[in-house]
Amino acid sequence: MGFTNLSGGRKQPSPVVAIIFLALLAALGLFMGISGFFKAEMSLGDALATGPKSGKCVSGVPAYGAAHPNFEYSHKLSFIPLINEYYYLVMSEDMQSGVLVRADKDFGKNFSSEDYSNITGIRIKGNVKSTSKKVRETFTGIDYRAVHSSYYIDLLSTKMSIYWLIIGIYNVIALVCVIINLIKNGVGASPATVAGKITAGVLMLGAFYCTYLLVVMIVQIA
Repeated sequence: MGFTNLSGGRKQPSPVVAIIFLALLAALGLFMGISGFFKAEMSLGDALATGPKSGKCVSGVPAYGAAHPNFEYSHKLSFIPLINEYYYLVMSEDMQSGVLVRADKDFGKNFSSEDYSNITGIRIKGNVKSTSKKVRETFTGIDYRAVHSSYYIDLLSTKMSIYWLIIGIYNVIALVCVIINLIKNGVGASPATVAGKITAGVLMLGAFYCTYLLVVMIVQIA
């Protein structure tokens, strides 16, 4: 006769998978977040003249721009709205070349609805990203000599990098907490102290928020 399995024959789940998963998400978030702040710079004038270049960060003051979004797209998960994207066209001083920018909903208020001039003097800055097919097709009929639509300037790139950093930092904290709990309480055990239970609850809430952010990031990349 062997020893009786007091756990009812159930095998405790291995924490290795969870640890690897958290480590990968932490590395991804930190890499994407940090790398977003270190792009080679390119002037808006050069971007308008030759087109935005991949891997660059474009900055400058546009002479003209759309007062309303040229293209708006809503990302949804089933019927649940996740994020709305707003694309605008900004133009050179001679209005002979333009480039797409992704910005927030109120970006167009910086430009006149009559002559499209930059009435607030806003300076734009953002990383260059590849334009999706659905956005490029929207701009094929615009009657300008040169609309650089293969790439766009993402004026939300700083915010996106911060979101990635939140994901990375959260997963670093979660990884440390999981390891500490394993050392103190063993595999499969819940936190024994009130402080440990509160920490677990906070981490759970953070997991929901970071999952939402991660879905938003993946949807925009796809």
